[in-house]
Amino acid sequence: MNIPIDNTALVEAALKLKENAVQENRLWFLQKLISAKFILPVVIIPEPVNNKIPADATVNYFSMTTSKGLNYLAVFTSGEEFEKWNKNPNKMYLIRGYDNIKNMVLGRKGYDGFVIDPCGCNLAVQNSLIQNIEKANNPDVVIRPEKIQTEGDIGLRQVSSPPEKLKKALCDYFDSRDNISSAYFMETIRKGEDKPTPVLVVEFCKDGSLKAAFDGIAAVAHTVMKKGETIGLMPSFDKVAQKYIKEASPFYRK
Repeated sequence: MNIPIDNTALVEAALKLKENAVQENRLWFLQKLISAKFILPVVIIPEPVNNKIPADATVNYFSMTTSKGLNYLAVFTSGEEFEKWNKNPNKMYLIRGYDNIKNMVLGRKGYDGFVIDPCGCNLAVQNSLIQNIEKANNPDVVIRPEKIQTEGDIGLRQVSSPPEKLKKALCDYFDSRDNISSAYFMETIRKGEDKPTPVLVVEFCKDGSLKAAFDGIAAVAHTVMKKGETIGLMPSFDKVAQKYIKEASPFYRK
């Protein structure tokens, strides 16, 4: 089947992750995952006429159940992978991006995640991983219960001279951790405000709890920041952070 989507990089990242599940491979896979588009097989009743789905149509999806009773929505990276699973020439499908697939599995009862190419790389993306990605894309802002919103183009710019006390406290803390490889000091102006909010973009070199890592960084920042000051925390694999740190230099690197 010639379906106009290209997930070559995603498949390569998935296979590399299965061979060696180190943090570098995991982050590469996540980067490719959140920008991917998938083939989603469906059964539509009644069938579309002239490629138009009737308003009262029911759209049914396919899922696969593991020997442990986990139920995964089935998605495919290419027409060839779709063909391996179903050779029926009259099969129907939709093309949906990661965000659509994510909303489907999190918004419906009974799904434990989704499985990519069950007859190929056969990689399951569980709900717990999806939720961790969501937390990374919408990270908590420390000191006060606010959030840095990463939907759309929030705009980050590098801070050339971070506050010395904060910089020293963070660098000392990072030296004591084995899961942090670099950090960037950025800032953004949030909607409705005219003063910039500092944003710390952190690159991790080991797997682990993102919440626990950010909680530790927040606690250190809190010791030197003034009451009421805020700082945003973002992982380097966040798609917004990636865009802006390409031209930036880290203030900390192991």
